[in-house]
Amino acid sequence: MPFDGLVIATGGEARTLPNQPRLAGVYTLRTLDDSEAIRAALEKKPRVAVIGAGFIGAEVAASARQLGLDVTMIEAMETPLALSLGPRLGGLLRAAHERRGVRVLCGRKVERFEGADHVRALHLDDGRRVECDLAVVGIGMTPSVSWLEGSGVELENGVRCDETLATSVPHIVAAGDVANWYNPLFEERMRVEHWTNAVEQSRHAIGTLLAAPGQTKPFESVPMFWSDQFDIKIQGVGRPRPTDELIVTGSQEDEKLVAVYGREGRLVGAVAFNQPPKLIQLRMLIGRRGGVDEALKIAES
Repeated sequence: MPFDGLVIATGGEARTLPNQPRLAGVYTLRTLDDSEAIRAALEKKPRVAVIGAGFIGAEVAASARQLGLDVTMIEAMETPLALSLGPRLGGLLRAAHERRGVRVLCGRKVERFEGADHVRALHLDDGRRVECDLAVVGIGMTPSVSWLEGSGVELENGVRCDETLATSVPHIVAAGDVANWYNPLFEERMRVEHWTNAVEQSRHAIGTLLAAPGQTKPFESVPMFWSDQFDIKIQGVGRPRPTDELIVTGSQEDEKLVAVYGREGRLVGAVAFNQPPKLIQLRMLIGRRGGVDEALKIAES
């Protein structure tokens, strides 16, 4: 099929465990069909095991627990959402889940699944056996790019793009979960798997295709995510790293707080529990390359 311009927006596929069998009761969550199948399974009041405590895993665990079900969440890292929130906030989220009845097992891996035709239990690397009738594997996704191998489009953890979202082949751009682009705002290459990014990138990618020669602009985005778990609205902006300075303001007991991440005095990220208006201001501040001091004024206001 001939074209004048092409947008690659093939997204990704749910990652599975190396030892994951094809057993009834074992699910991943990526598509509408996945969601409807899990919802139907939850109506049977199963014992639920969630493997992975990232956004997908933690949201499934919270939803299942709110239905009054027995829930165990298993995470290989030291806390839930350790890569996105850092261990300190991840620890607060773990405590929030535990207060509401979720059994959280961190630093643990699943060695094997038990069951002849339907999952009955998970065996962990410390010898523990977690009984379950439903297991949801939420350990991330992989970009859908295998179909592009040999096409001339350069691949690197997705489709490699420049700062305008243009690929290595003229008149082809990428957007969404599959796009790995250079973000001048943070001076680093990134691939962002959040809904807001897909919406904003799609608009920019089309702009790059339609722009006159020499008129393209960089996509200098401040990544943004949110997650509703129990009665906690978690929102985050920016691109924090584990080595950044972290300052937490607000009430951890009331689960109403703002955390700001600084790098050499510059605000590079922020996370809030139940503080939506402040995150909007902090996102704008990151986009202006604002400082930590100004961010703290917003957080403490």
